[in-house]
Amino acid sequence: MTLRTCIEALRENQTYGTNKMVPYRDSKLTHLFKNYFDGEGKVRMIVCVNPKAEDYDESLQVMRFAEITQEVEVARPLDKPLCGLTPGRRFKNQAFREELSRQLELRGGPVDGDREQSVTEALLQSFPPMPSCELLGIDDDQTLPRLIEVLEKRHSIRQMLREEFTKNVLFVKGMLQELDASLVSKENYARAKMAEKDKTIGGQKTEIERLEKKAKTLEYKIDILEKTTAIYEEEKRNLQQELDSRSQKLQRQASEKRRLEARLQGMVTETTMKWEKECERRVAAKQLEMQNKLWVKDEKLKQLKAIVTEPKSGKPERPSREKDREKVLPRSLSPPPVPVSSH
Repeated sequence: MTLRTCIEALRENQTYGTNKMVPYRDSKLTHLFKNYFDGEGKVRMIVCVNPKAEDYDESLQVMRFAEITQEVEVARPLDKPLCGLTPGRRFKNQAFREELSRQLELRGGPVDGDREQSVTEALLQSFPPMPSCELLGIDDDQTLPRLIEVLEKRHSIRQMLREEFTKNVLFVKGMLQELDASLVSKENYARAKMAEKDKTIGGQKTEIERLEKKAKTLEYKIDILEKTTAIYEEEKRNLQQELDSRSQKLQRQASEKRRLEARLQGMVTETTMKWEKECERRVAAKQLEMQNKLWVKDEKLKQLKAIVTEPKSGKPERPSREKDREKVLPRSLSPPPVPVSSH
């Protein structure tokens, strides 16, 4: 339970950015993971799950706890510049050595004086060794001359080293002066270049501002053109829709016209046939009437012949026209008027 509390505290600090204290000291088991909770170590967790159905709830809780622990990340603390204060007792000595070496490098190398001592020893070795200054007796006339000779040699070497040092100093001064002159010339050249660059940058800035203004103007024009294009596209769609509707209407009218033409053609054909039949019937009736008239005339002629040829004793009988009156010719009916269709 203490481990779960510590993990939940770490997850809360990670999620909400709080600095809540992790209670790892409440249990001996979690106290063993002190370095992990301080951000100095790593912990691997092995989860045991029982596949039995009776332990389903416990297995589910264990899997949820394992899922929560996978999302927990412990931030490592930043190393403090002061030596000896790095978290973790096992790394104090290493941190002290690293900080000491860094401080020595910032000061320009090791400060124990090994290099200066080696140079001093080399200079002392260039001088002749000092003889013994102890007098062997009253009549000793070798120690002092030998000491004087060595001192003179050391003095001459010292003078030679001083002259060489003076030459080196003058040489270094000349080099420094030349270096200063070259640095001044380079600085002047750099300043001139910087002035040119500043001028160029100013011109480029002006050009950039001009181009930005031009870009804004072009964007405004493009926006207007896009709006105009949208309006034209809308008008085009409306006109296209109107054109489609009118074309459909014309097609319907054309189909209606063709249907009416076909209907009128049929009506004309039917009327023509009716008139032809009526004309044939009238012609037949006229022919029959003419034949009847001819027959009447023939009868009249026969009667006239009979009257002319017969003797006058007998009075000729007049032909009765009752039969002719009974035979009334049927009148032909006129065909119905042709209906006029309006287009």
